[in-house]
Amino acid sequence: MWRKPASMAGLIRRRFKLPATAPGERIYAVGDLHGRLDLLQVLLRQLELDAGSRGPASTKLLFLGDVIDRGPQSRALIELIRRSQADGEGVLLLCGNHEELLLASADGNAMAQNVWLGNGGDATLRSFGIAPELFTTSPVKKRAGLIRQHLGQEVLDWLRSLPLCYRSGDYYFCHAGVRPGVSLDAQLREDLLWIRDEFLVSRAWHGAVIVHGHSEADAVEEVDNRINVDTGAYRTDILTAIGLEGTSRWFISTEDAWIDPVNLPDATRSSPALGGD
Repeated sequence: MWRKPASMAGLIRRRFKLPATAPGERIYAVGDLHGRLDLLQVLLRQLELDAGSRGPASTKLLFLGDVIDRGPQSRALIELIRRSQADGEGVLLLCGNHEELLLASADGNAMAQNVWLGNGGDATLRSFGIAPELFTTSPVKKRAGLIRQHLGQEVLDWLRSLPLCYRSGDYYFCHAGVRPGVSLDAQLREDLLWIRDEFLVSRAWHGAVIVHGHSEADAVEEVDNRINVDTGAYRTDILTAIGLEGTSRWFISTEDAWIDPVNLPDATRSSPALGGD
Protein backbone atom coordinates (compact mmCIF):
# COMPACT_ATOMS: atom_id res chain seq x y z
CA MET A 1 0.00 0.00 0.00
CA TRP A 2 1.42 3.36 -1.05
CA ARG A 3 1.92 5.97 1.66
CA LYS A 4 2.84 9.62 1.37
CA PRO A 5 6.44 10.30 2.37
CA ALA A 6 6.69 11.92 5.79
CA SER A 7 8.08 15.11 4.26
CA MET A 8 5.10 15.44 1.91
CA ALA A 9 2.67 14.80 4.74
CA GLY A 10 4.38 17.54 6.74
CA LEU A 11 4.16 19.92 3.81
CA ILE A 12 0.43 19.25 3.42
CA ARG A 13 -0.17 19.81 7.13
CA ARG A 14 1.65 23.14 7.00
CA ARG A 15 -0.14 24.22 3.84
CA PHE A 16 -3.62 23.72 5.24
CA LYS A 17 -2.98 24.80 8.84
CA LEU A 18 -4.63 28.18 9.38
CA PRO A 19 -2.21 30.76 10.77
CA ALA A 20 -3.03 31.91 14.28
CA THR A 21 -1.87 34.47 16.81
CA ALA A 22 -0.42 33.45 20.14
CA PRO A 23 -3.16 31.95 22.35
CA GLY A 24 -5.39 34.59 23.90
CA GLU A 25 -3.86 37.50 22.01
CA ARG A 26 -5.77 39.98 19.85
CA ILE A 27 -3.74 42.30 17.65
CA TYR A 28 -4.66 45.39 15.68
CA ALA A 29 -1.81 46.27 13.29
CA VAL A 30 -2.04 49.71 11.68
CA GLY A 31 -0.48 50.67 8.34
CA ASP A 32 1.76 53.66 7.62
CA LEU A 33 0.33 56.80 9.22
CA HIS A 34 2.67 59.41 7.74
CA GLY A 35 1.56 62.32 9.87
CA ARG A 36 -2.21 61.74 9.64
CA LEU A 37 -3.41 62.04 13.22
CA ASP A 38 -6.87 62.94 11.92
CA LEU A 39 -7.24 59.52 10.30
CA LEU A 40 -5.90 57.74 13.37
CA GLN A 41 -8.52 59.43 15.52
CA VAL A 42 -11.24 57.99 13.31
CA LEU A 43 -9.62 54.56 13.16
CA LEU A 44 -9.14 54.37 16.92
CA ARG A 45 -12.84 54.90 17.47
CA GLN A 46 -13.56 52.12 14.96
CA LEU A 47 -11.12 49.82 16.75
CA GLU A 48 -12.71 50.64 20.09
CA LEU A 49 -16.14 49.68 18.78
CA ASP A 50 -14.76 46.56 17.14
CA ALA A 51 -12.98 45.45 20.29
CA GLY A 52 -16.11 46.04 22.34
CA SER A 53 -18.13 43.85 20.01
CA ARG A 54 -15.68 40.95 20.38
CA GLY A 55 -15.43 40.75 24.14
CA PRO A 56 -12.39 40.93 26.42
CA ALA A 57 -8.95 39.82 25.26
CA SER A 58 -5.29 40.63 25.77
CA THR A 59 -5.07 43.32 23.10
CA LYS A 60 -2.05 44.89 21.44
CA LEU A 61 -2.17 47.95 19.19
CA LEU A 62 0.79 47.73 16.84
CA PHE A 63 1.97 50.46 14.46
CA LEU A 64 4.02 49.14 11.54
CA GLY A 65 6.35 52.15 11.29
CA ASP A 66 6.46 55.37 9.27
CA VAL A 67 4.26 57.39 11.58
CA ILE A 68 6.16 60.54 10.57
CA ASP A 69 6.67 62.63 7.39
CA ARG A 70 4.39 63.73 4.52
CA GLY A 71 1.31 64.50 6.65
CA PRO A 72 1.15 67.58 8.91
CA GLN A 73 0.96 66.00 12.38
CA SER A 74 4.13 63.98 12.92
CA ARG A 75 4.94 65.61 16.24
CA ALA A 76 1.43 65.05 17.58
CA LEU A 77 1.55 61.38 16.59
CA ILE A 78 4.90 60.86 18.30
CA GLU A 79 3.62 62.54 21.46
CA LEU A 80 0.41 60.49 21.40
CA ILE A 81 2.16 57.15 21.01
CA ARG A 82 4.76 57.96 23.66
CA ARG A 83 2.05 59.05 26.09
CA SER A 84 0.03 55.93 25.35
CA GLN A 85 3.02 53.66 25.97
CA ALA A 86 3.62 55.38 29.29
CA ASP A 87 0.03 54.56 30.28
CA GLY A 88 0.28 50.83 29.56
CA GLU A 89 2.00 47.97 27.76
CA GLY A 90 -0.52 47.43 24.97
CA VAL A 91 0.89 49.87 22.39
CA LEU A 92 3.93 49.12 20.22
CA LEU A 93 5.52 51.16 17.44
CA LEU A 94 7.93 49.41 15.09
CA CYS A 95 10.68 51.38 13.42
CA GLY A 96 10.12 52.34 9.79
CA ASN A 97 12.54 53.58 7.16
CA HIS A 98 11.32 57.17 7.66
CA GLU A 99 12.16 57.03 11.37
CA GLU A 100 15.54 55.62 10.33
CA LEU A 101 16.11 58.55 7.96
CA LEU A 102 15.26 61.06 10.67
CA LEU A 103 17.74 59.45 13.07
CA ALA A 104 20.50 59.34 10.47
CA SER A 105 19.79 63.01 9.69
CA ALA A 106 20.10 63.88 13.38
CA ASP A 107 23.47 62.06 13.38
CA GLY A 108 24.75 64.34 10.61
CA ASN A 109 24.45 62.00 7.62
CA ALA A 110 24.30 64.40 4.65
CA MET A 111 22.89 61.85 2.20
CA ALA A 112 20.18 60.82 4.65
CA GLN A 113 19.25 64.47 5.22
CA ASN A 114 18.72 65.04 1.51
CA VAL A 115 16.78 61.82 1.01
CA TRP A 116 14.63 62.53 4.06
CA LEU A 117 13.87 66.07 2.96
CA GLY A 118 12.84 64.84 -0.49
CA ASN A 119 10.51 62.21 0.96
CA GLY A 120 8.28 64.20 3.27
CA GLY A 121 10.75 65.14 5.99
CA ASP A 122 9.87 68.79 5.49
CA ALA A 123 6.43 68.12 7.00
CA THR A 124 8.05 66.67 10.12
CA LEU A 125 10.37 69.67 10.37
CA ARG A 126 7.39 72.03 10.27
CA SER A 127 5.54 70.04 12.93
CA PHE A 128 8.51 70.53 15.27
CA GLY A 129 8.83 74.23 14.51
CA ILE A 130 11.76 74.05 12.08
CA ALA A 131 11.41 76.05 8.87
CA PRO A 132 12.31 73.76 5.94
CA GLU A 133 13.87 76.78 4.20
CA LEU A 134 16.27 77.23 7.09
CA PHE A 135 17.07 73.52 7.09
CA THR A 136 17.81 73.34 3.36
CA THR A 137 20.14 76.36 3.41
CA SER A 138 22.08 75.22 6.48
CA PRO A 139 25.26 73.14 6.47
CA VAL A 140 25.07 69.48 7.46
CA LYS A 141 26.14 69.94 11.08
CA LYS A 142 23.69 72.76 11.67
CA ARG A 143 20.88 70.66 10.15
CA ALA A 144 21.68 67.88 12.60
CA GLY A 145 21.78 70.39 15.45
CA LEU A 146 18.37 71.78 14.52
CA ILE A 147 16.85 68.30 14.67
CA ARG A 148 18.45 67.50 18.01
CA GLN A 149 17.45 70.87 19.46
CA HIS A 150 13.80 70.80 18.42
CA LEU A 151 13.04 67.10 18.92
CA GLY A 152 15.02 66.76 22.14
CA GLN A 153 17.19 63.92 23.35
CA GLU A 154 14.31 62.02 24.98
CA VAL A 155 12.41 61.73 21.71
CA LEU A 156 15.51 60.78 19.75
CA ASP A 157 16.46 58.13 22.31
CA TRP A 158 12.93 56.76 22.17
CA LEU A 159 13.05 56.56 18.37
CA ARG A 160 16.39 54.76 18.56
CA SER A 161 14.87 52.20 20.92
CA LEU A 162 12.02 51.23 18.59
CA PRO A 163 11.94 47.49 17.84
CA LEU A 164 12.19 46.20 14.28
CA CYS A 165 9.71 43.36 14.55
CA TYR A 166 7.14 41.59 16.66
CA ARG A 167 5.91 38.01 16.52
CA SER A 168 2.65 36.46 17.65
CA GLY A 169 2.18 32.79 16.85
CA ASP A 170 2.23 32.33 13.07
CA TYR A 171 2.39 36.08 12.35
CA TYR A 172 5.52 38.20 12.05
CA PHE A 173 5.19 41.98 11.96
CA CYS A 174 7.75 44.39 10.49
CA HIS A 175 7.78 47.58 8.47
CA ALA A 176 8.95 46.63 4.98
CA GLY A 177 9.22 42.85 4.78
CA VAL A 178 11.85 40.12 4.99
CA ARG A 179 14.60 38.69 2.80
CA PRO A 180 13.34 35.44 1.20
CA GLY A 181 15.47 32.45 2.09
CA VAL A 182 16.78 34.00 5.32
CA SER A 183 15.38 32.78 8.64
CA LEU A 184 13.34 35.31 10.57
CA ASP A 185 15.84 35.45 13.42
CA ALA A 186 18.64 36.30 10.98
CA GLN A 187 16.98 39.16 9.08
CA LEU A 188 19.05 42.30 8.58
CA ARG A 189 17.90 45.69 9.83
CA GLU A 190 18.25 47.13 6.32
CA ASP A 191 15.85 44.55 4.87
CA LEU A 192 13.27 44.87 7.63
CA LEU A 193 13.15 48.62 7.00
CA TRP A 194 13.75 48.94 3.25
CA ILE A 195 13.19 45.75 1.24
CA ARG A 196 10.61 45.90 -1.50
CA ASP A 197 10.61 44.03 -4.83
CA GLU A 198 12.44 40.84 -3.80
CA PHE A 199 10.00 40.39 -0.96
CA LEU A 200 6.83 41.48 -2.73
CA VAL A 201 7.23 39.09 -5.68
CA SER A 202 8.29 36.11 -3.58
CA ARG A 203 5.78 33.35 -2.93
CA ALA A 204 8.18 31.47 -0.66
CA TRP A 205 7.09 30.57 2.85
CA HIS A 206 9.07 32.76 5.27
CA GLY A 207 8.37 30.83 8.46
CA ALA A 208 5.34 32.99 9.33
CA VAL A 209 2.81 35.22 7.60
CA ILE A 210 4.51 38.62 7.28
CA VAL A 211 2.32 41.60 8.14
CA HIS A 212 3.88 44.78 6.79
CA GLY A 213 3.49 48.26 5.35
CA HIS A 214 6.05 50.37 3.42
CA SER A 215 4.82 49.54 -0.10
CA GLU A 216 1.75 51.61 -0.92
CA ALA A 217 -1.13 49.72 -2.51
CA ASP A 218 -4.60 50.74 -3.66
CA ALA A 219 -6.09 48.12 -1.36
CA VAL A 220 -4.95 45.56 1.20
CA GLU A 221 -2.72 42.92 -0.36
CA GLU A 222 -3.41 39.49 1.13
CA VAL A 223 -1.53 36.45 -0.18
CA ASP A 224 -0.44 33.20 1.44
CA ASN A 225 2.86 34.48 2.81
CA ARG A 226 2.26 38.18 3.50
CA ILE A 227 -0.34 40.88 4.20
CA ASN A 228 0.27 44.51 3.25
CA VAL A 229 -1.86 47.11 5.05
CA ASP A 230 -0.21 50.27 3.68
CA THR A 231 -3.05 51.91 1.76
CA GLY A 232 -1.26 55.25 1.29
CA ALA A 233 -3.13 57.08 4.04
CA TYR A 234 -1.33 60.41 3.59
CA ARG A 235 -2.63 60.80 0.01
CA THR A 236 -5.73 58.55 -0.13
CA ASP A 237 -7.30 59.40 3.24
CA ILE A 238 -7.60 55.63 3.75
CA LEU A 239 -5.89 54.26 6.86
CA THR A 240 -6.16 50.51 7.32
CA ALA A 241 -5.67 48.11 10.21
CA ILE A 242 -5.78 44.34 10.32
CA GLY A 243 -7.36 42.58 13.27
CA LEU A 244 -6.04 39.17 14.27
CA GLU A 245 -7.17 36.81 17.01
CA GLY A 246 -6.53 33.08 16.95
CA THR A 247 -7.25 31.99 13.39
CA SER A 248 -9.63 34.91 12.74
CA ARG A 249 -8.56 37.78 10.48
CA TRP A 250 -10.44 40.95 9.57
CA PHE A 251 -9.76 44.46 8.26
CA ILE A 252 -10.89 47.88 9.44
CA SER A 253 -10.46 50.99 7.30
CA THR A 254 -11.32 54.67 7.49
CA GLU A 255 -12.73 54.21 3.98
CA ASP A 256 -15.64 52.43 5.65
CA ALA A 257 -15.89 54.81 8.59
CA TRP A 258 -19.34 55.74 9.77
CA ILE A 259 -17.93 58.16 12.33
CA ASP A 260 -17.67 61.92 11.91
CA PRO A 261 -14.09 62.90 12.88
CA VAL A 262 -15.33 66.36 13.87
CA ASN A 263 -17.05 64.72 16.84
CA LEU A 264 -13.87 62.98 18.02
CA PRO A 265 -11.68 65.67 19.61
CA ASP A 266 -10.81 63.41 22.54
CA ALA A 267 -10.82 60.04 20.77
CA THR A 268 -7.13 59.42 21.30
CA ARG A 269 -7.40 60.14 25.02
CA SER A 270 -10.43 57.95 25.67
CA SER A 271 -9.63 54.91 23.53
CA PRO A 272 -8.87 51.77 25.58
CA ALA A 273 -6.65 50.66 22.69
CA LEU A 274 -4.31 53.53 23.51
CA GLY A 275 -4.30 53.09 27.23
CA GLY A 276 -7.14 55.48 27.99
CA ASP A 277 -9.96 55.07 30.44
